[in-house]
Amino acid sequence: MDAPTTVPTSDRRALYAAVLFGLYCIPAAIGLRPIIDVDIWWHLREGAWILQNKAIPLTDPFTSYGMGKTWIAYSWLYEILVYALYTQFGLFGLVVYTTALGFCITLALHYLLQRQTNNFVFASGLTALAVASMLPVLVHPRPWLFNVLFVIIELAVLLEVRRSGRTRWLFALPPLFLVWACINIQFVYGLFILGLAAAEPMIHRIIRVAAPQETFRARALLVTLVACAVATCLTPYHVDIYIPVITAVRLTDPFLFLTELQAPSFRHAFDWAALGLVLAAVFTVGRLRSIPLFHVLLLATAVFVAFRARRDVWLLVIAAITILAMVRVPSFARRAALGKVRVMAVATCVLAVTVWLGMTRASKAQLDRALSDEFPVGAVAFVEREGYQGRIYNHYDWGGYLVWRLPALDVTLDGRNPLHGDARIWQSIRTWGGHPDWASDPELASAALVIADTDTALSSLLRYDSRFDLVYEDRVAAVFKRR
Repeated sequence: MDAPTTVPTSDRRALYAAVLFGLYCIPAAIGLRPIIDVDIWWHLREGAWILQNKAIPLTDPFTSYGMGKTWIAYSWLYEILVYALYTQFGLFGLVVYTTALGFCITLALHYLLQRQTNNFVFASGLTALAVASMLPVLVHPRPWLFNVLFVIIELAVLLEVRRSGRTRWLFALPPLFLVWACINIQFVYGLFILGLAAAEPMIHRIIRVAAPQETFRARALLVTLVACAVATCLTPYHVDIYIPVITAVRLTDPFLFLTELQAPSFRHAFDWAALGLVLAAVFTVGRLRSIPLFHVLLLATAVFVAFRARRDVWLLVIAAITILAMVRVPSFARRAALGKVRVMAVATCVLAVTVWLGMTRASKAQLDRALSDEFPVGAVAFVEREGYQGRIYNHYDWGGYLVWRLPALDVTLDGRNPLHGDARIWQSIRTWGGHPDWASDPELASAALVIADTDTALSSLLRYDSRFDLVYEDRVAAVFKRR
């Protein structure tokens, strides 16, 4: 029998370099594009307020409706970061944020999968597939990018502990959760994952099934879980950080009217890619001799979360891809190290592509044009120029931008749905859609100005409303002033 052929070392190095270059061009291609996001603006306003007042808000400081109502800025550290980037670089600072987090997510996931597979090419392919599948999430400059990164880091720690049995890696998790709790309330996902890890050995005992060779130690995980929960209470809000967590769990109506909270529509390739990863992961689990209970529980949790709200599809992708990394694939007989020179050459090429993409897809002119196409930039400039005062009646999607651009005026509604409540948001949706009782909306009746999307039903109706005069209009927005 002939000996198995091996690929020459020089060819392997060239292949590794090409794979590495292609992989790390993906986050650059995803992140370097105009920012179209409805929520980033009120985050910027909060970041500015926190730095100006050198405090974090306990009540809503921006709207008359929310004045005196409890408001916990649970993403305050993220808001300071993006406001600092915006102050230094303008709109391009937001592009820098999404691109930098995209690179960090790719690097962390690549490391995690390579540790699992010990196969550079296979791990790189899985990483590329995962990052591409998460594109709808990675293009937005939201705090959830940190959620993606921190879950990957947490899984890297947990799987290393599971594989090696060295529990000292768990000491890294409480500091991680302390920072996480200052960035987004979805740190509870991380706590739940820790709970699943701790539950695995206990479930094996309950059902009296022999635990696999690689498993967790329940006591160490439970202690870590408690330590991480305590760490989340060391933030400036202390235990109150769990108030928005409880509020978010109880929300139901926002899952009907907010696009990002709706279930996947399967009208885009990314939804089908996520479903394909789930089916492939289930098929892989079925072929394994020893079923990894932790991974199965994680996948089941991710399926529930992602199919409930499309913005959480990233958790499904990560859960599925870690299962696919268990597949044993043929590898080269010996791994060829790239060496520092080749790594630096690849990094230089990736940097060159990143700079080129930034110049061709995210120039100042392109960013400003995209902003003007999606938000009432001209209408806001007109209101500022005329010095109008009073309350603005606005659509939910534009509220965050108006809070940011017109801080002296009172915006009716912005993207903080827990503050405004389902009843006000549903009333606004009916009014903007031209519902028969639109004219009796008390919020509209008390408004001094209406800044309306020209494509909405309300914009057409107000042209014939004797209470308002049309004082400005462009292709995006119209401004109506009370007579």
